[in-house]
Amino acid sequence: MTQTSPTTTRHKEFRKRPGFTLIEILLVVAIIGLMATMVLPKNLLSFTTPLRAMQRTVTEITELALNGRSVRLRMEVSGLMADRGRIEVEALTKVEDRFDPAKHTLEWKPIKITHMPEGEDWRLEPEIVYFYSDGTCTPARVMRAGKDVRITEGDFALLTVTGFLFEPN
Repeated sequence: MTQTSPTTTRHKEFRKRPGFTLIEILLVVAIIGLMATMVLPKNLLSFTTPLRAMQRTVTEITELALNGRSVRLRMEVSGLMADRGRIEVEALTKVEDRFDPAKHTLEWKPIKITHMPEGEDWRLEPEIVYFYSDGTCTPARVMRAGKDVRITEGDFALLTVTGFLFEPN
């Protein structure tokens, strides 16, 4: 007859207990952490602030100007608020004269770009910002407010001569 020691009996009972070991739990937490680091930045980058969207617009317009097009941003006042409106992107376009096809005039016409600024609550100071073929532009203040929100002094960004938009906070 073989006697079993009390330590072996406790060891067998310990192995038969239901549950997870610390290593198994740490492994699952590490896998969930890796999956979160792959998914979370994509979701965070999909949210863009209005001023970041405006920076994309400015970058696209600067590229058009560098390619030889005369481009400008213009604030078109809309609604009852005379101090804000929609931002239009316009390019200087050659237009035929209706009466004399041999004559051409240059007119500012709205153009579609990939990153148009959305909303009718923008404010540009000055109201027209020109972009030049050397990559520079007219310096300006760009502001955005909600429909019923007043624009305060802190809710703006500066558009530099080099075409960079930054918030001076």
